[in-house]
Amino acid sequence: MNDPGKLLRLFRALNLLSGSKRGYTVQELAEKVGVSYRTVYRDLRIFEETGFELIQHPGSKRFRLARAEDVSENISFNREEAGALEEALVGLPEGPLRQLLFDKVQALTGSAQQAGLLHRQAVSASFHTLAQAIRDKKQVILLDYQSGASRQISNRLVEPFAFSDQMTTVQCYEPASKSNKFFKIERIGQVRQEQMGWQYELYHEEKKQDVFGMTLHEPVVVCFTLGLLSTNLLREEFPAAAIHLTRLPDGRHRFEGEVGGFDAVGRFVLGLIDDIELESPPAFKAFLVKKISPLR
Repeated sequence: MNDPGKLLRLFRALNLLSGSKRGYTVQELAEKVGVSYRTVYRDLRIFEETGFELIQHPGSKRFRLARAEDVSENISFNREEAGALEEALVGLPEGPLRQLLFDKVQALTGSAQQAGLLHRQAVSASFHTLAQAIRDKKQVILLDYQSGASRQISNRLVEPFAFSDQMTTVQCYEPASKSNKFFKIERIGQVRQEQMGWQYELYHEEKKQDVFGMTLHEPVVVCFTLGLLSTNLLREEFPAAAIHLTRLPDGRHRFEGEVGGFDAVGRFVLGLIDDIELESPPAFKAFLVKKISPLR
């Protein structure tokens, strides 16, 4: 698994489940790990697919691990072990490596409570190397980059020149494709800075993204109304969307904002279609109908 943030999140959830005889509901796991309900369900499915036996109480709906004691002994540190490791880490120089190691120990001891821990885990090492490369105007290689478009893992030689507003993506010029692209930092296995400086600065063109991560080439305004569940999930998964939400008298919220295309926002809406009411534009409605029709 080349996504350090996801890996540590899974370890954190597994550590919680293995350390509790009573178990946790999906809501409790979501709150403790700091993710959405849908992410918790996906993670539970990963546990089952990789050989962990989950037991759900029929009344309380709490999940727990079978043979939790054995699992806990193999994946976590006790307080004495964690304390010794943290003392050793104090001797390391200040920087992303020390913080990364601290966070890993905390994730596997159940002591990681601070907000944003897992997010920092996902991006810290890559972010700092990219920031340095931008300051020094250096080329980098994005090792084991997981492309959502091509669904392939490959190494990408790029010239990074700007971060997105949410600091979750980096804008780069890619010589191989002769184009400017956004790369999600959490999908980068590792960043290796090269000695070669920028060679294509003339072609660097900073662009904007919508709140769902799509490039705003030809913006389109979409509008839809969300229930409580979809409103909470939108805020959790796409924090930048909050500025586009308006509370309605009946307690629901309306989203109205520009998007760079229907694909990303469409995936969100389709996943919660029972809790969302579409308003405009008609082209967005037609797009969703086309997506749904093969499933009927």
